[in-house]
Amino acid sequence: MHDRRIADGRTLKFGNQGWLYMRAMTWWDWETDSIWSQPIGTALVGPLRGTQLRLLPSALVPWKSWQQEHPDTTVLAVDGFTFFKERPHDNFVVGVALGEHAKAYRYRDAVKARVINDRIGPHPIVVYADPSTRRVQTFSRTVRNQELTFVLRDGSLMDEQTGSTWDPVRGLATAGPLRGEALRIIPHNSSFDWAWLDFYPNSEFYKP
Repeated sequence: MHDRRIADGRTLKFGNQGWLYMRAMTWWDWETDSIWSQPIGTALVGPLRGTQLRLLPSALVPWKSWQQEHPDTTVLAVDGFTFFKERPHDNFVVGVALGEHAKAYRYRDAVKARVINDRIGPHPIVVYADPSTRRVQTFSRTVRNQELTFVLRDGSLMDEQTGSTWDPVRGLATAGPLRGEALRIIPHNSSFDWAWLDFYPNSEFYKP
């Protein structure tokens, strides 16, 4: 999911272009007819070539889980279309790119581990997965210039350094010395492993 606003202040309107770039879908914008890569949000051809859209935080969850949290959500009609009813966990990943560094985490590994304290290049991050909702969140582990290590204790997400308790969906400290502090959300992509490698061929893969 990307922010449609670009640096010159315009908000672009996108349509499905229909071509494939590196086996992935492309968009076109109504304002300039530039063609964009959907996974990385970069203009490939046209007046805006080289322009980069900002990746926004998002989570891929089953409709049932989302509906329980947001019962008033409206959705596009799906009648007349075919789609995957279940995610193919074996080759689906959460991919994080930070500067020149990229790393992918297989959904099955993240759900099994629940909490992964890791580092992508110089950046300390935490990956949190909820097996009941299949939601995966990625955050920076640095708060107040302190690097935190996260664990699950009695079902709650806590940091070892201060014993503060954290909301794993919003990244907010709800109790303890860091109450009121917020972890910085690290936007990620959800994709097939082969698609991730198309765009990030030098990516690392997390190994449990």
